[in-house]
Amino acid sequence: MRPVSQRQQGASHVKKIIPALLLGLAAVASLPSHATPILTTINLDTVYAGNTPDGPAPWLIATFTSNTGSNTGKLTLTSVVDDSDFLQGLSSKKSALGWGFFLDNEIATITCDSSPGSNCTSNVLWDGGYNAGPLGKNWNLAFGWGVNSRFESGDTAVYDITFNSALTDSPFVTNPNDDAHGWLSVAHVQGITGECSGWIVAGNGKDAAGDGPCTSVFITEVPEPPLLGMFGLGALMIGLFAGRRRRQQQGC
Repeated sequence: MRPVSQRQQGASHVKKIIPALLLGLAAVASLPSHATPILTTINLDTVYAGNTPDGPAPWLIATFTSNTGSNTGKLTLTSVVDDSDFLQGLSSKKSALGWGFFLDNEIATITCDSSPGSNCTSNVLWDGGYNAGPLGKNWNLAFGWGVNSRFESGDTAVYDITFNSALTDSPFVTNPNDDAHGWLSVAHVQGITGECSGWIVAGNGKDAAGDGPCTSVFITEVPEPPLLGMFGLGALMIGLFAGRRRRQQQGC
């Protein structure tokens, strides 16, 4: 038997490698395209109606993270208001929400990520239109906290969201409803110093005309007459009565 030359050995080796390379290329071609990160930050820093919250703007911050092609994402809500300010609301489907958004991708599920310190809402609704006071009733993602679990300064709430379809971009968009005037998000801040409240918004919408800082209403009391003045008035009345009586007696 003739010995196998080096050339023949090399050719045989190449023949074995080529099918493997072809299989590898096919596998690479079948992989999905590289996902692009989605990072959305929403700053609520404008007073739409009512009074200005305590502390510097933004007073509330929402952050959403995901990837294109994914149908899941994480939403983090953060309160940076000062003093006694808080969010509450949504005690029923008809009552005003605490914090609302508009999404263009339907939600399948939303669950609280029970991270340490996370103050998740008492209520979260996403299957209809919800009341945002002066900004209309067509916000389709609404959060509300109870009296005993108010969303206060320094609080965070983290949620894992599953959507019905894969994301191509951020699902958080400006509210297309005419009553909402094109804002990205809305919240009702209560407990502002002076017992006031205000509706704040995020985005580049229109018709925001807040009333400015909260001012306490002082009742101006009507001062009572001085004590000496009261005595003088009494003496005058007695004198008039005595004079009238004398004239009546002289006329008899």
